[in-house]
Amino acid sequence: MLRDEPGLEGARSQEACPVCGEHTLSLLGYPYVSTMGVQPMAEILGMGEPTLDEPPGIACLSCGAQWHDIDAFRQQAGKPAS
Repeated sequence: MLRDEPGLEGARSQEACPVCGEHTLSLLGYPYVSTMGVQPMAEILGMGEPTLDEPPGIACLSCGAQWHDIDAFRQQAGKPAS
């Protein structure tokens, strides 16, 4: 469980989780999976694989609830979307 990692004992998010009420929200970075493999010459020439720049998701470290973006989080929390 992520809460057992060192350095997270006193961590507290500004907003509470709408599911469990704990202040243990965190950003989720989506993994990048390369489909071309290692191609150093293509990288040097600037012809690397294009990547999508997705904003991170939101997750609660206590209950495991996840939201794809801030609008989905705000909607469940009952707050106006940004």
